[in-house]
Amino acid sequence: MKIQLMILSVLALGATACGQKVSEADVPQPVKAAFMKQFPKADHIRWGMESKTEYEAEFKLGSEAMSATFGTAGQWLETERDIKIEALPEAVRKALADKYAGSKVKDVSYVENPKGTFYEADLEKGEQSMEVVFNADGTVFKEQVEESGKDNDEDGD
Repeated sequence: MKIQLMILSVLALGATACGQKVSEADVPQPVKAAFMKQFPKADHIRWGMESKTEYEAEFKLGSEAMSATFGTAGQWLETERDIKIEALPEAVRKALADKYAGSKVKDVSYVENPKGTFYEADLEKGEQSMEVVFNADGTVFKEQVEESGKDNDEDGD
């Protein structure tokens, strides 16, 4: 039951994180074709637009909730899946504890994109929210402070 609730929570959170919902009929054919080629066993697919040139599919692959982002021509931009903090590499957990002491870890994700493999942490400290992207060795790849009460779009990381 806990796993089902977690999956539903991830899907619900993902639905609100997606820029603008679109029907499958409105997704360009190259995007749908690229998605199905990369994730042929995906189900429960919901589409959204991250920006005017990026489409995001939120889906399940087996029991795992994931998202994948593609450009309008079908080029793969990113795949992301939520993970538990315990699944982070030790170096990333240490960097979180050392560099962001006092921050509450809201979510962590495993991210793959053309630049490589990363670990993303959504943090809160007081009224401030922050997204930090780490390399596997614990170095910070990207850090973005988000405005209070407003999600900022990522630049593909």
